[in-house]
Amino acid sequence: MKFSIIIPLYNKAPYVRKALESVCAQTCRDYELIVINDGSTDNSAVVADECLKATDGIDYQIISQQNAGVSAARNNGFSVSSAEYLAFLDADDWWEPTYLERMAQLIKDYPEAGLYACNYVYYKPGKTHVALNIPTGYINYPKAYYESGAMPVTSISAIMPSAVFDEMGGFPMGIRLGEDFLLWAKTAIHYPVAFLNEPLAYYNNDVPVNMRATRNLH
Repeated sequence: MKFSIIIPLYNKAPYVRKALESVCAQTCRDYELIVINDGSTDNSAVVADECLKATDGIDYQIISQQNAGVSAARNNGFSVSSAEYLAFLDADDWWEPTYLERMAQLIKDYPEAGLYACNYVYYKPGKTHVALNIPTGYINYPKAYYESGAMPVTSISAIMPSAVFDEMGGFPMGIRLGEDFLLWAKTAIHYPVAFLNEPLAYYNNDVPVNMRATRNLH
């Protein structure tokens, strides 16, 4: 198994089907899918289960936990994963069908990296744009972040070797904003970061504010 795809799910019933359909449409089929239902109070888990049951041959599981936050959900997904690499996707975002295929090639081309990422699209009707303009290859993570003004690695465009994720201690607990940034920065101190300048992931910026985990933070 090449990839374990981990999706934290909390009250995203209107969006999760599109996220899951983008996973099921991947041209690379060498993956398992792990959905962690983080104590949703809507029917998100039911929608996810119905969507995945309708697919053919997808290796998936849906695990429910008491609401503990996105870091705990992703870390829980890691604890039951079995693949060499971890891929992360949020329940209101989605991938191009070639995402895993192209990222597998990036891994092959840059085997020393401890963190892999691709370019991504900020999606909002009338305001959609590609986030970054960074050449493909190993990048200086802090410099790329400073010069671009955008996150070079996001939780929907990142892939990590499982062993590196374990070594870094997973996503930090107890914070609600920037948990992914802290993990990427910590990893970049210890390992090279490889970047693919192809916009293969979509960050959905069209989600109502009251459905965002960070809605009360500024």
